[in-house]
Amino acid sequence: MLRYTYLNKGGKMKKKLFKIVLLLVIAVSVTACGNNKKLVEIAKKINNCETVKTYKEYGYDIKATAKKDTLTVTTKTEDTKTSVSFKLEDNILSNDNIANEELLTAMLVIDAIGQTYGYEDGELSKNINSFPGETRNYTLDKEGFEIIVGEEKNSLKIDLSKKIPLIDMNKFYLQPENFDILAQIKADGEGGNQSGKSGNIAYDVFLNVDENTIEIGQDKKLSDSAYKSILSALEVMYDKEVANHFQEIYPKFIDGKTTIEAFTIETHYEREDKDESVFKDTDVVLITINNKLIK
Repeated sequence: MLRYTYLNKGGKMKKKLFKIVLLLVIAVSVTACGNNKKLVEIAKKINNCETVKTYKEYGYDIKATAKKDTLTVTTKTEDTKTSVSFKLEDNILSNDNIANEELLTAMLVIDAIGQTYGYEDGELSKNINSFPGETRNYTLDKEGFEIIVGEEKNSLKIDLSKKIPLIDMNKFYLQPENFDILAQIKADGEGGNQSGKSGNIAYDVFLNVDENTIEIGQDKKLSDSAYKSILSALEVMYDKEVANHFQEIYPKFIDGKTTIEAFTIETHYEREDKDESVFKDTDVVLITINNKLIK
């Protein structure tokens, strides 16, 4: 009888425990339903991205949280605490009042959304930053992305139901207008250089008395974009006629180092400071032009 009574009590206890666990499960489920699952996923992507980890090393503690229909990214330092919130309505995540100093936060959100669609960490934000002029032509209806850049405030809208398309970087190359500093150096006649990176094209162009040089690097492999960038640089350094002549004698890249007339071209050129410059992880071509032989 004693044994039976013990089991009976234990059975009652098990029933009570089961009811408590069931109530807890229901409570947790209700709480989870209160937060948009997509925003929770985006917040996790932000918190685990390399940019956030890197900034933490420099004293910036960045944390994203999702509460109901709002995604908030908070940045803390020893002296400050700032928060930027994005509101979700009918799949559209937006903020119409982003200060210029908050654009990093906007990029984190954009990149995290990209990761939910299979992009690598940093892939979408790098692509957008490389071609800001192109992405400003994106529309909410077509690409699911809209950014309006103002002098002090910016607006961002993203349709979470759409995968933001990447811009094909290999389609873009440096145009003559991109070498505006080079054009000014030429006009001043004192010599100098213009360098930088646009899209996946790195460049360093020098104007000197006896010879000029053009270094063009492209991520992973030289393509037609690198070649067209060289023609643009030559047009600015000399004129369109010289650029056309170069195209006649070098209609495509040649492996190794070759000299024809005033132009020496060396593909797969190794810069000494490559790993510490914009040329890191690029395939570089060097063009040296003997000014005395230019016709």
